[in-house]
Parts: sequence; C-alpha cells; structure tokens
Amino acid sequence: MDWAKAVFVGSAALFLYPTVIYPLAGVLFGRRRRRVAPEPEQWPSLAMVVCALNERNIIRQKVENTLALDYPRDRLRLIFVSDGSTDGTTEILEEFAGRGIELIARPQRMGKISNLNEVVPRIAEEITVLSDANVLYNRDALKALAAPFADPSVGAVSGKVILQETTGDLEAGEQQYYSVEWKLQELASAIYSMAGADGAMYAFRTRLFQPCPPDTLIEDFVIPISFVRQGKRVLHQPAAIGWERGPESLGEEFRRRVRIAAGAAQALLRGNGWPVGAPLRFWFVWFSHKFLRWVTPLTGLAALAAAVAVRGWLPGQTALWGFSATALLALVRAITGWQARVLDVPFYFLFGQCAHLIGLVKGAAGRQSVLWEKASR
Repeated sequence: MDWAKAVFVGSAALFLYPTVIYPLAGVLFGRRRRRVAPEPEQWPSLAMVVCALNERNIIRQKVENTLALDYPRDRLRLIFVSDGSTDGTTEILEEFAGRGIELIARPQRMGKISNLNEVVPRIAEEITVLSDANVLYNRDALKALAAPFADPSVGAVSGKVILQETTGDLEAGEQQYYSVEWKLQELASAIYSMAGADGAMYAFRTRLFQPCPPDTLIEDFVIPISFVRQGKRVLHQPAAIGWERGPESLGEEFRRRVRIAAGAAQALLRGNGWPVGAPLRFWFVWFSHKFLRWVTPLTGLAALAAAVAVRGWLPGQTALWGFSATALLALVRAITGWQARVLDVPFYFLFGQCAHLIGLVKGAAGRQSVLWEKASR
C-alpha cells in the first residue's frame, strides 16, 4: 500500500516538524538578548488599558502595582474597564478615581474584544498597552515595552508573563513548555516577527489598530497579525516581565486550550489569521510556529491511521509502539498523579493534543463562545 506509506511519511513529517524539529531550533538558536531601554529625551505617550471582570481579589493590588510603574506620569494614561462586574470590582476602582485612573464601568458584560473596539480608537496616545487585570508588572516593564518602538519597523512588542502557583498536575510540563516557547519567540523576532503576542501583556502603535469582529476568540493573535499585514513587526521583549497565577485545575487549563484552538480555526476560516502581504521569512515563522502546530492533532491522527494501514512496516509499527508507550505513560500519570519527567511530558503533551482537537472542531463549527468562562479564584 504505497499510498498509505506516502501518507504516513508526509503526515509524520508535518507532525514532528512543529513539535520537535522547530522547537529544537528555538532551543539551539533562540538567544535571550536583554534589550536595554534607551533613555530618550522624551518617552512616547502611552495609554494602558486593563479590562476587568469580577476581579475583586486582585484589582486593588493591580491598580497599586500600575500606579507604581516607572514611566513619566505626564506621558502615561491609565484606563480601567469594568466589564459588567458584579462582585465589587467597579466600586474598588472608583476609590482610585482621584489618583489618575480613568474608569469605564459597563453595566453589562461586553467581552474583551468589544471593549477594545470601542476604547482603542478613541486613544490619542502613541502607544497602547493591553494588560490582563490579574497580571502584575515589574516596575520597569512599561519602559521595556516602549523601548523597541524607537525602531519604526516595530508595530507591537510582547512581554514575558511568568506563571506562578500553577496546579501541581501541570506545573512541570508548563515550565518546560514556556522555557521553549520564549526561545521560539526570540527566534521569531530575530528572523522577522512573532506570529502573535501574549494577550496578558503587549503594546502596539495605536494608529495601527483595526477593530476585529466582536466574536473574535483570540484577539492576541488576530490583532498582531493585522500589524504584520500592515508591514510592521511584532517583537518579544524578555526585559518586560509580569507575573500571574497559573491555572489552578486541569479543567481550567483544558478550557483555555480548547478556546485557543477554536480561535485558531476561526481565524483561518475567516482569513484574518493569514499573513497576507508579509515577507517569505515571516510565512516561514507563521507556518512553523502557528499553522503546523495548530493542525498537529490532524496530522498525528493521519499518521497513526496510515501506520495501521501498513501492517508490518517497521516505520509505521515504530510509530504505533511510540504512541502506545506515550499514551500508557500519560494514563499512569493521570491515574496515579505521580510526578516525574518521564510521566509529565507524555501527559502534558497528550492533554494538550486532546484539547486542541476539540477546539479545532468547535471553532470550525462556530460553537465556541466569545465570552471567557472565568475561573473562580
């Protein structure tokens, strides 16, 4: 069955490239180069937008953290949007009204992208910074985010958000994943541009913003891609550091991954996730870091199906044995809760693949809600 062998080789190559080969390139060639903020005569004017939904447990600390950031006060505007909060978040924000905080209180929940579509076009400042309400910034984070904009080719800058207090079921795998992911972002920045940004902490030239459809699921991919389509680059800035609490349960992380995959499918089907007009080197990054990674559940299943079809063929049998061993180790990890690298890696990988497959189906079918199911903390 030569056709099955061809399908296996092609599918296996497409599966292994974004999961093994390209990440290995990031580890080998992604250099952590700390970008030192320049000391210009005048920093660019900057507006920081924070959308909050029922964040009473962290919002006071977030505001105090924001007010303590090292950035010229006459060049900084702080906008907090309470998106239909019902837990006292709005009332806490009102306490800071006289300290330079602009509050926009929504009586009903609109969702993050609808708020951005309304708020950002009204911003006159040169740079807009988007921040999640539960992310605390290092004191010099805003200067670190603003510094790369001295290069006119830069359209957006993404920070480095470090997760803390993640559930033990995911902590080891998560640390390994992000250590590689940051290197890949550095590699992409060196090649040309990142294919996305960290939605919890990134900045962009305000004039480049283009409103997205109000049901956009992953705006931190669609918005940065729109900048690349306008001829600008998106850079990773490891010197801009923030912290947030990681997922507290497997269910919370599973829902997050499903949503990301659904948003990927949505962006591809709509066409606003494709880097139309970008240089070939960015297409390379986009295919390597995004597209081929998104479709790994499909290429992986295709490779396994082809391996079953060519019984007795050593490469196919090796793949089936490898998958069986991986699934067994992940199952042992899930049942026993034992934590060891040999168990954590297979579990974290298959956990993500399952969530990704469900998300692709939901995104293609238009069954994923734009309103995020907020974790209770």
